Amino acid sequence: MRPGLSRKHRRNTRRRRAVAASVTAVGVLALASVWQASAGEAAAPLWQADPAKGTSVFEGVEKKPGEVTVVDDPKGAYGKTYRLYTSGDKVSPEDRVRVETRGHKRPDGSTLRFDEGDTVYIGWRSMWDPLPTAAGDWVALWQLKDYGGAAATPPLSLRARGDGTVDLEYCDPDLKTTRLWDTPLRTGEWHHFVVGITVSDDPAKGSVKFWYDGEQQQLKGGDTFKGATLRADWVTDKWGVYRSDGVKGEATAYLNGAKVGRSYADVAP
Repeated sequence: MRPGLSRKHRRNTRRRRAVAASVTAVGVLALASVWQASAGEAAAPLWQADPAKGTSVFEGVEKKPGEVTVVDDPKGAYGKTYRLYTSGDKVSPEDRVRVETRGHKRPDGSTLRFDEGDTVYIGWRSMWDPLPTAAGDWVALWQLKDYGGAAATPPLSLRARGDGTVDLEYCDPDLKTTRLWDTPLRTGEWHHFVVGITVSDDPAKGSVKFWYDGEQQQLKGGDTFKGATLRADWVTDKWGVYRSDGVKGEATAYLNGAKVGRSYADVAP
């Protein structure tokens, strides 16, 4: 026992030390939480396509003609996978060939749609095999599609071209198109995509970011492309095959790991 220190004094000293240790532990945990958030820790997605639930996870399916089924990943890498197949035979002279999913349905039956001011990230894996193309024609593989009174050409779409490339195309409110990014089209192998979108009819507020196979891509020379991404009441997205009339033959698109979230980390395949 140290001379001159009463039992009461020693008890108070121990209490102060315990409180200080507790405060230090809380501070460390708080700092760890801040670090995890800044490091991009994933949160639960707003929506995800679970193959076990079939096509009920989508707001709709469009088949002209085609079928959407769940199969084992042909490459054996990602388990159950959506397969979107079209024979390529037109159902009528007026209708373009398409087989696509449309939108997102939550487990409670409500729909997830994107409105003015929303910032969302959409991530997925795609593989196409076969995917015929033709010179001067296009095949839309993913679309950000607007719906409502002013709906027209999609403001954003991923398209395969007859020149052997796949590109991200932007369409402004005047229907002027801009190729934001492109890369060689490679079929028969999986590729990963993430699109980050701020939804707005104001060109100064709407924006697009894009990742391909885990790397953020340059869009017309920058990480972020600014432009109006809403021209109607709301937008949602579509996966599959939708093509111009010059493209012929069977086509199959595989879809896996599709998610919608609030950050890249939430949805990265």
